[in-house]
Amino acid sequence: MSIVEDKRPTDQAEYQALSIWEKGVQKERDGSMTDAIKFYRQALRIDEKAEKIYRKKLREEWVIQQKLADLQLATPTQGTAESVNDNEDGNESDMEPCWIFEKLPNDLLLRVIRQVILLSGESWLNLSLSCTKFNELCFHDSTPFQVFASYIYRKQHYDETSLELNHIQDLRTLEHDLWHSDYDKMLKNRPYIKFEGLYISVVNYLRHGVNAEGSASLITPIQMITYYRYFRFYPDGRCLRLVTTDEPSQVVPHFSMDTLPHRSEICHWSLALDGHLIIRRSGDKYSFVEELQIKTHGRKRHNRLVWINSLVIDQESNVSECSLRNEKPFNFSRVRSFKPDD
Repeated sequence: MSIVEDKRPTDQAEYQALSIWEKGVQKERDGSMTDAIKFYRQALRIDEKAEKIYRKKLREEWVIQQKLADLQLATPTQGTAESVNDNEDGNESDMEPCWIFEKLPNDLLLRVIRQVILLSGESWLNLSLSCTKFNELCFHDSTPFQVFASYIYRKQHYDETSLELNHIQDLRTLEHDLWHSDYDKMLKNRPYIKFEGLYISVVNYLRHGVNAEGSASLITPIQMITYYRYFRFYPDGRCLRLVTTDEPSQVVPHFSMDTLPHRSEICHWSLALDGHLIIRRSGDKYSFVEELQIKTHGRKRHNRLVWINSLVIDQESNVSECSLRNEKPFNFSRVRSFKPDD
């Protein structure tokens, strides 16, 4: 009997309801709650058990994955036993997956790692997973951490006023005083802006409407509004900003200085050593200042921007503070096609 069976509903109505419900799930993941609710309602109109069908499908898929994982775990054990028997018969073992790297000096391999790190942090992680030797050199040697720290921190655009107020003249001296060449600890504790992707904030809020004139209904209509905020940072101190109802799938492919999206704005950003981020932009009559703080979210370090202030300054230097009641934090999303200097 095959382990993997077709668990899709056989009834046409159930199948259609499930497909529409899955579209709603995807919209909810993208943060578009209005569209998600529309799909959920459409699915429930076709089959009132649409959610139960979807959850049943998830459970069945999970069981299948567990069975497949058990099979995959069993395979290496059988292979190892066969290899041991081969060795007893005097055959030469070929269980050394990294034998060629074992023969190369560490200095040469560390140079390879350095070039990989300069490509991207993701490539660094992938290389460490390729074999035991690279894993040892990537994360049990201080050199890769030093290379990445030097690479990422020299691209940060620090606020000169903040440095002067804190009497900081030489960042390298400060780095040595605070972290004593412990670059791993520095990368964990010292915030930085990431350039190979976007920071995205998904905002959902309810807007109450009014009944039509002459309506006898006691129910007030409610509309859910969804919009997105996008930031893309550049090492030269520029920042591309956009507020739109367009989903990431529509925005990301064209979000660059070369192909400025409609209604996007070019801002300037600066960073303090404690991760206090300031984004400034100017218009004909007003200047705008947005202040955020870099935070670690779960296991993703320095991956989130949390709102502190949003200010509007007029030509007479009067400052007004914007409400942040509906605003949500920004989360970094890696985009493979984005390069720091693009």
